[in-house]
Amino acid sequence: MKLSEIGAEGLISRIVQKRHLPSSAPGLVAGIGGDAAVISPESAGMLTLVTTDMLTERTDYLPHQITPYQLGWKSAAANISDIAAMGGLPTWTFASIGFRPETDVEYIDELYRGIVECGNCFGSILAGGDTNSVLGDAVISITQLGRVEQNNLARRSGARPGDRILVTGCLGDSLGGLYLLLRLGLAEALSASKNLIEAHFLPMPRIPEARAAVGTGFIRAMMDLSDGLAADLPKLCRASGVGAVVYAERLPISNHLCTGAERLGISAAELAEGGGEDYELLMAVAPEGVPSVTQAIEETGTRVTDIGEILPGGIAIELAGGERRPLKGGWEHFAGEQS
Repeated sequence: MKLSEIGAEGLISRIVQKRHLPSSAPGLVAGIGGDAAVISPESAGMLTLVTTDMLTERTDYLPHQITPYQLGWKSAAANISDIAAMGGLPTWTFASIGFRPETDVEYIDELYRGIVECGNCFGSILAGGDTNSVLGDAVISITQLGRVEQNNLARRSGARPGDRILVTGCLGDSLGGLYLLLRLGLAEALSASKNLIEAHFLPMPRIPEARAAVGTGFIRAMMDLSDGLAADLPKLCRASGVGAVVYAERLPISNHLCTGAERLGISAAELAEGGGEDYELLMAVAPEGVPSVTQAIEETGTRVTDIGEILPGGIAIELAGGERRPLKGGWEHFAGEQS
């Protein structure tokens, strides 16, 4: 069955039925089915977080290489990761899509299944959105709401010279997975490294890790690594009015990335430096708080690595021999490719 056969109203009814969405939930006065969702205000001392992110066909994904479930998950995960970056908890998800009329309805079913299951995994409920037809490339736009205590709000600004730079998890896995897909095709890429492909298609936002980190009181600045260390660290530094140095030998690199990079004939370190869509946390931590932040995050089951230091000015990576150079790589959206 095609979208053109059921129309927008039929699709909305199908989304509600297929996804078993709750008719009510704590804080949700009215959800899907009306002109607008109605949400109760947060309690005193809580702030509301709002973020929006868009994925477009061919620019952000290739439909023949990603399942609709994976696409839905990744769309939701990118937004939930923004909530993590602010130290918050996700609450409500709004999904707006534009697909060609000849798209199979079952494809949209799976897309929404991915969106809903990703949200549910982190405590967020699909509360509304929009559907539309397009003549060209498909578009998925997610608006994600969240909440955070005023004293736990994390920002990109606030880093100070002397702060340590910490990251969660490993860097470069998502870009490694993308390169395997582009060079080998889906079947061979999965055979080469299922872990890297899953890192690219099914990222895990660091909500528990972020909550643990801000709870220590030692986070000076924080953001998620959506565009890569080389692109995102300068954003944090600009917001804080500081510089930074990271050490190439300290970048956390997985064994899977080392194996995949060898297969590709490229440097795992370069992938870790410039890779985007890892959705790890990048943190500037008060030096005396590093042990507390490290312990809090590790108790969630995720590794955390001290990779550098905040400086008064300048941004560089220090290589093994002590030479410093500018960071390379990272995703720039209007450039259309890795820089």
